[in-house]
Amino acid sequence: MKRTILLLISHSCNLNCRYCYERFKDSKRMTWNQVKPILEKEFENSNNDIESVDLLGGEPLTNFELIPQICNWVWDKVPAMRIFIRTNGTLLTPEMKSWFISNKKRITLGLSIDGIPEVNLINRGIAYLDIDFFQEHWPNNPLKMTVFPDSVQYLSESLQYFYRRGFNIIGGLAQGVMWDDKSCEELNKQLDLLCDFYLDNPQIDVITPLFDFDFHKSFWIPQSQDEADPPCWEVANIHTYDCDGELLPCHMFSSIIQGKTKRETILFEAAKVKFELFLNECRNCPIRWCCKNCMALNFQHTGNFGDNINRMLMCKAQKVVAYSSARLLIARATRNMLKLDTNNQKEAISNAIRYINLFESSHNE
Repeated sequence: MKRTILLLISHSCNLNCRYCYERFKDSKRMTWNQVKPILEKEFENSNNDIESVDLLGGEPLTNFELIPQICNWVWDKVPAMRIFIRTNGTLLTPEMKSWFISNKKRITLGLSIDGIPEVNLINRGIAYLDIDFFQEHWPNNPLKMTVFPDSVQYLSESLQYFYRRGFNIIGGLAQGVMWDDKSCEELNKQLDLLCDFYLDNPQIDVITPLFDFDFHKSFWIPQSQDEADPPCWEVANIHTYDCDGELLPCHMFSSIIQGKTKRETILFEAAKVKFELFLNECRNCPIRWCCKNCMALNFQHTGNFGDNINRMLMCKAQKVVAYSSARLLIARATRNMLKLDTNNQKEAISNAIRYINLFESSHNE
């Protein structure tokens, strides 16, 4: 199985995004003496099963001096190995830009940005950054956007702005924050606008996972523990190392997210988890598949893997998103924009209609 090596090279960040689940930022940064043994261990047997090396934070560019050291070591082993770095793009200096440009055939610099300047000012406290740099050198790499309640009124405008610039976009709802009735109503309006836009511009890929068309997975209810999914920890295909060099089940176990106290117990508690844990109220939900139950995020908020924080904070918003996804899927089918040539696709259409009726009946009561 192919795997990715993910290094959290910095716990620090120059921004303080209002939705950020990394609530325990500190000054910790990986050193080369910590990274080298990790790379040696990961590359000691075979390089063929390593797909890429990802460098994240915090904001990874706060530890830029380590990045060339990592890259050069990896490229000595595997000259064509791809290095991926997700950044907020605000710390780029001329020297950094020059180095990234000279290595852009083997480095992908992915930009995290939430929309037009008004959105970034609300969400991140900074309005402008050099998106032209990313468009010029990594035009095929999608921007990553987080949809936040306090700026959701700009969602359609922001996406259409980026599409006009030639970008693709990935992203979804901010988790761990409250989506109230007012923000859900605005979210519904914005998604209506986007549905019309996507129907008029079928050549443009929709933003995922915000829109999710896999309705063939909906309405499935596990009847027993044997049918439950295993824990979502990524360790089988992503080897994540924290700033202290410890291997984690996924990056959500880092102390930058869990804090010192929970970080000391979460690995012990995770070892006991054999199946996905979720609230009984969520068991019968028809859209369980698209409402990501991040057990590590649950643990951060409640100290319990099974307390689905999504149900407490964003259940209504997730239902609105699923409703818009279903409507867009049906509209595409009605306009003969889909090839319904598999059982999964036919079942998706049937379930989407079923969910639309369920959603509308619940809102008309």
